[in-house]
Amino acid sequence: MGPADRDGGAMSAGPSADARLAVVDHGRLRGECLRLALTQHNPHWRIVDCAGADELLRGPGAAEGVDLVLIGAATAEHVDLAKLEAIRTALPGAPVVVVAEIGNPHRARQILDAGARGFLPTSLSLKVLMGALDLVLAGGVYIPSSLLQNTPNGHSGWEGEERAPGEPWVELTRRQRDVLALIAQGKSNKLIADALSMSESTVKAHVKQIIKRLHVSNRTQAALLATGHGPFPPPPAEAAPTEGFVAAK
Repeated sequence: MGPADRDGGAMSAGPSADARLAVVDHGRLRGECLRLALTQHNPHWRIVDCAGADELLRGPGAAEGVDLVLIGAATAEHVDLAKLEAIRTALPGAPVVVVAEIGNPHRARQILDAGARGFLPTSLSLKVLMGALDLVLAGGVYIPSSLLQNTPNGHSGWEGEERAPGEPWVELTRRQRDVLALIAQGKSNKLIADALSMSESTVKAHVKQIIKRLHVSNRTQAALLATGHGPFPPPPAEAAPTEGFVAAK
């Protein structure tokens, strides 16, 4: 389950264009690799390297103006929940995202329950990972499908994956319904990305999830459902959401 394409789109202009990201990882190689990948994805991002949470929070000016904190670890079990919560308390306006091997799904869910706005398995491609970061910077939540599949009925109950009542829209997140509404208007991925302030790669991931969850073959059939020309009623009109998630393996 998840985006099968590996094409990345250029990041659209939006709230994440000139973001300041803090990479917190005691593993020097992991930290350097993340920094290089982030810089390559968006040269305008400013990256702060920290060996640990203490360095981030106690370093002179290190945490000043941070827009997102990316915690790297070998596995989910190596993530210190107390340090994660300390970062969230000290930087309430900066979403925290963890990148690590899932290892123990229960521990990964604990990390999300502790307030992380995303858990990025190391099995993700760099392009999907960067698209997930764009999504979180835009106000979304990224939850890998492997964690959803390990919960009853695939529903975790986490904030950010609210679903509309009724079928088949119950299978879509609010963010996915926003994308579907624009697909129904004939918008291209680029125009959807501009309208929703996300990257084209994130839009592509949403489109693939929409097609899968609506059990249709392509975006044209999804658009027909959304406009009431398919076997289901159109989704309810709602204001643009502030949160959503992309599910990916």
